[in-house]
Amino acid sequence: MIKNILFLLLFVLCCQPKIFSQANLEIGFLPKVVFAHKLNSKTKWINSLETRQIIYDKNFQFTHNLIDFSSIYSVKTSSNQSFNFGYILRFRREETIHRTFQHYNFVNQFSTYKLGHRLALEQFYQSKKQTTYRTRYRLSVEKPLQGERVDVKEFYLKLGNEYLYDFTDLEIRCTPYLGYQVSKKDKIEFGFDYRAGNLFQKETDKTLWFRTTWYISL
Repeated sequence: MIKNILFLLLFVLCCQPKIFSQANLEIGFLPKVVFAHKLNSKTKWINSLETRQIIYDKNFQFTHNLIDFSSIYSVKTSSNQSFNFGYILRFRREETIHRTFQHYNFVNQFSTYKLGHRLALEQFYQSKKQTTYRTRYRLSVEKPLQGERVDVKEFYLKLGNEYLYDFTDLEIRCTPYLGYQVSKKDKIEFGFDYRAGNLFQKETDKTLWFRTTWYISL
């Protein structure tokens, strides 16, 4: 089963650029830091800071794209299920965007890997613009590169495939990451975040981000 899932994710990632002949391409950096604080055995509070810097957009020119501040209240309802309720404040050029979202997370733990699902609803609020909505589904696989579980000072592989629909158009994301468990309190993931948007249009929007995420448990 794990081989089939990995093959599917890699197939989507490799074949996506060939499906659409015309596209606008951006390449950039996507660093992020996440702070998680456990409130009790079932709830935790998660805050993060993320920025985007573009290094290629029709030509090579470094530009700052946006910055996100997010806060999430997560409730664990069972050993493998949880709900997230969150808010994101986004500054993009001269725009300020407010986003609220709700996540349902479900994780299957197998002997040597984890299979995760996330269903999400999102609401976007901007001044002088109508409120917009979006749905998301993400499938992810996480597997240690040594043994049956990830221990301190060990690497792991995480592959993700996500579909985003705003009721007018579709976006697909593929995210192959390599993770490293630095200590019991923090870990780092780095890899690629490939996105193909406006798939129902003649010209698609494509971005390739070099992503680094630092997770810190307080």
